[in-house]
Amino acid sequence: MAVFNDHNAAINLKILKQCGFYQIFYPNGENIFGWNIYRLSFIALTVITQCLIGFGNCGFLFDLEDTIDNIDLFLIIFSNAFNYLTLWKVIILMFYRNKILDLMDVTSLKFLNSEHCQRNIKILYKHRNRALQRSKLYFNFCILVYIPWIIYPIIINSFVANKNDNRRLENIINRRYPMAVNTYNQYYVLFYIIETIIAIKSLYLVLMIDILLLSIGWAIIVQYEVLAVTFKNIGNIINLRKDHDYNNVVDEDDCKIFKSIIFDQQQLDLKVKLYFFIVKPIVLMHVAISSGLIIMLSNAFIMVVLSTESFAITIVNLFKIGVGIFYLCLQLFLYCYLFDNINLKRESVNFGIYSCNWTKLNLIFKKRLLLTMQINDANRISMKASTKKIVNLQLFANVLTMSYNIISVMVKTIGKQ
Repeated sequence: MAVFNDHNAAINLKILKQCGFYQIFYPNGENIFGWNIYRLSFIALTVITQCLIGFGNCGFLFDLEDTIDNIDLFLIIFSNAFNYLTLWKVIILMFYRNKILDLMDVTSLKFLNSEHCQRNIKILYKHRNRALQRSKLYFNFCILVYIPWIIYPIIINSFVANKNDNRRLENIINRRYPMAVNTYNQYYVLFYIIETIIAIKSLYLVLMIDILLLSIGWAIIVQYEVLAVTFKNIGNIINLRKDHDYNNVVDEDDCKIFKSIIFDQQQLDLKVKLYFFIVKPIVLMHVAISSGLIIMLSNAFIMVVLSTESFAITIVNLFKIGVGIFYLCLQLFLYCYLFDNINLKRESVNFGIYSCNWTKLNLIFKKRLLLTMQINDANRISMKASTKKIVNLQLFANVLTMSYNIISVMVKTIGKQ
């Protein structure tokens, strides 16, 4: 395992360390009675949060004096599904925490340690700057998405002029707490704090998990780019070293150059297989649930448009739900775009081998290059949602198309009623 700092890793370690997420995986952190203090605090906070969510869902087990409309019901289902999806991701990462640290080696700027790969290290430095900018942008965007959801209840409650005994004050998700309306309104501040804690915890987990997994994926992409460029320059590297007839002579140094690059590729392929092994249960569950959540929130959005609430409440609800839909689409797009690019960059390695100056190489080198291309073509690694569907941009487009079709049917059905 490599020693990481903010300067030799193509990942935003600063955010992960400041938020205490990196320390959860690090085995040599601060301990209490043999337990990692960050991991122990994280588990305790997660258990408390899940208990609060369970308490917020207990109202469905009792007959309460007030009813719940379909929009709030959709939002509660959305919140619970999103929460359990995030919890599933956390469980997978905690289970494979030692492998996560081993996987993070691929983000090191010196992971490809052959001499000729290191000559193209400028590509890694450019990627590192882009990765840091993307991470910060995504971090700020997620915070901006959550702010409307947290401020929303305050705005809505200020517009509710005629408060009555049968209406609960608006909360972030309006969970069904098992108590009377008057009791809920009397202790509203407490319940608002509870839902704010749940929202902040969800924001924290979503940000940390996405920054970690997406950054590792981006690092894999750029490492393959470095390999492709290095392979492409093979013929030029050899010709620059000496000028002799490669049709008759095989130089041992030339073999070492080629073997060192192949060794780097093999190490990278092992990391990619490990990465796919860890994230496969996360990504497949994420794609399935996110697709359903996009459809669900879109239905809630249509219901708000067709509702008879006041103009101010309708606008606030539309903005809140619209931002949520946009965030889910962006998150799904990032994962689909990531794995699509991993597939393309891995295939570009073969193109880089073919683009090298192989006509100037001897027969032995030509056979080795051909064998390498055949092995790369045989060992294709891809993230599959099913036996035929691959997680890529086409899958993202299919999800949006399916969502549009379902919403269109729903709108037509409501129009006929």
